[in-house]
Amino acid sequence: MNKTEQAMDVLLHGTSRPTHSPILETPEDHGMEYEEVTVVASDGLELSAWYIPTDSNKLIISNHFSPGNKYGYAGHLKEYENPAGEVNAIPRYKALHDAGFNVLTYDCRGHGSSPDPKDGVIGLGLKEWLDVIGSIEFAFNDKRTEGMDVSMMNICMGANSAMIAMRNRPEMFENIKSQMLLQPFNMRSMVEKSFSLMGADTSRLPEFEERYASQSGFRLDDHDMRRYANAVSMPTMLVQVRDDVSIDVSYIDDIYESIPIKDKKMFWIEGTPHRFDAYKYFSEYPEVMVEWFESHMM
Repeated sequence: MNKTEQAMDVLLHGTSRPTHSPILETPEDHGMEYEEVTVVASDGLELSAWYIPTDSNKLIISNHFSPGNKYGYAGHLKEYENPAGEVNAIPRYKALHDAGFNVLTYDCRGHGSSPDPKDGVIGLGLKEWLDVIGSIEFAFNDKRTEGMDVSMMNICMGANSAMIAMRNRPEMFENIKSQMLLQPFNMRSMVEKSFSLMGADTSRLPEFEERYASQSGFRLDDHDMRRYANAVSMPTMLVQVRDDVSIDVSYIDDIYESIPIKDKKMFWIEGTPHRFDAYKYFSEYPEVMVEWFESHMM
């Protein structure tokens, strides 16, 4: 198999049927009590979730990137190797918990301990927006969390999912106090960059797109979040690795400019080319995150 065929196979697997990566730790390993709960997506799919309670009236809903899960990503293990190594989201939850926030975090469909979609193919947001709606319905209706002030941390696939949900069900976000939007992605840009990084023949990109459409039912440009940015209605901090080699970061500038609210902030992560470093940044340096949510959930 030549480099181009190999690249297409790897990308098709990762974008449609990613391997469920393992959950290596729980909040209990970090000294937090938690409950295993179920978030029911809008189409009825039952998603595995953690609820981490504390004594407050503030709740953060957190989703995740692909191929990660609510724990993070085992990028330090050979089978899941990533240049940024392990991503452990639980210290981020602990920072929020210690600052007085309850946390609800869940595995999107086709990831972690949640089941695959009925057809076995994920949507990288185009199906997972139903999971986002399910998490909001849990937050506002479950006896443990109803009546709480709610903000969201939406990450990569989760960011795309949330933006699509905002367009499709805007009424569900009317009482969301704020969000952090980490690295919403443009799939065409990511595939083009991946072809180059993997030494694949870029003239065969149209062939890849047809194979992706045949497998998933979606086109690459269906994942262009610039068309959804004007649906964002709550205070938003947009986060991006500035030197990310996996995407044209001018796309993030376009999203920022298209968000139609005054209370927005752009936060650049410096000193790394690795996209996955953003996913562990707030586990290591939580101050900006905590300050953002505290300022919008008084």
